[in-house]
Amino acid sequence: MRIAGTNSGQATSAADARCPGEGEQIMADQMPSGKNKGQSIANVDVEAMSRQLSRDLPRVVGDGVTWIGACLPFEIDGRLIHGHNSAYLVQGTEASLLVDTGAPSSWDAIEQVLDKVLDGQPLTYLFATHPELPHTGNLPRLVAKYPQLKVIGDIRDYHLFYPEVIDSLDGTKEGDRIDLGGGYEFVVLEAMIRDLPNTQWGYAPKARALFTADGFCYMHRPELDDEDPFHLPGECALTTDELRQPIAVENAAFFTGSALYFSRFVDDAEELYARVAEVAERLEVKIVCPTHGNVITNLSEVLPIVRAGHKHAFRG
Repeated sequence: MRIAGTNSGQATSAADARCPGEGEQIMADQMPSGKNKGQSIANVDVEAMSRQLSRDLPRVVGDGVTWIGACLPFEIDGRLIHGHNSAYLVQGTEASLLVDTGAPSSWDAIEQVLDKVLDGQPLTYLFATHPELPHTGNLPRLVAKYPQLKVIGDIRDYHLFYPEVIDSLDGTKEGDRIDLGGGYEFVVLEAMIRDLPNTQWGYAPKARALFTADGFCYMHRPELDDEDPFHLPGECALTTDELRQPIAVENAAFFTGSALYFSRFVDDAEELYARVAEVAERLEVKIVCPTHGNVITNLSEVLPIVRAGHKHAFRG
């Protein structure tokens, strides 16, 4: 598959994000089924499964934007399922910026991708959307690898979590623009959907890509039966318009209720997503890049589903 250079072109096609061929199955003996529904994650090789599930990443999804990270297996209610923990590399001609760090368990794969895509050049910026493990867990490793790295974002409490990187912290506020060279830049935005007070979103104007952290989080299989791990092998690197079936409201509600815990108690989905739609229209957003979910390339179709999932998560 195609790997991003300094100035990347348009998104790779569905053919580039290879699905398993006929008769091919990834880690079949470790996927949930009627026979292993109660299998504990302690009995599987998590790193091996993650490598298999994520083998079609990285993928170029926009001008200067590369989708990296991993699909990670985890256990919920005795079921072994997997879901995205993505990071995104935004590149210009003079500088580069990583949106979130990826999960600690994916560090080896993320490091290899950065080495290849950056081609020996140092990573310039890390934009940490908020201080949770899936978003900042590799922060100390990145600072150790790139000593001149600037860690940007609303970093008001990062010194408490990562005292070893204090010298690298450089706070940003909404509206700040990071010049990456050659007309490429990254804009810091208000996080309209957030689970922590210091969550921030970002925008890459060249790619018209909106980075939404835990916003727009979802699983992407409509069936939740014994044989379905919420999404199937080969789908991890597909965009939403390439998925074989559309996102189900139930799957959006499941992840929303978990990642955005407040959604269980506050019925504000209509207001939140009206603001998101307004901003997306104003910025002419082409793709949405969530941490937990496939890259969204048909926002007008996906937004109503995610909004309905957010409403469905409400338990009031």
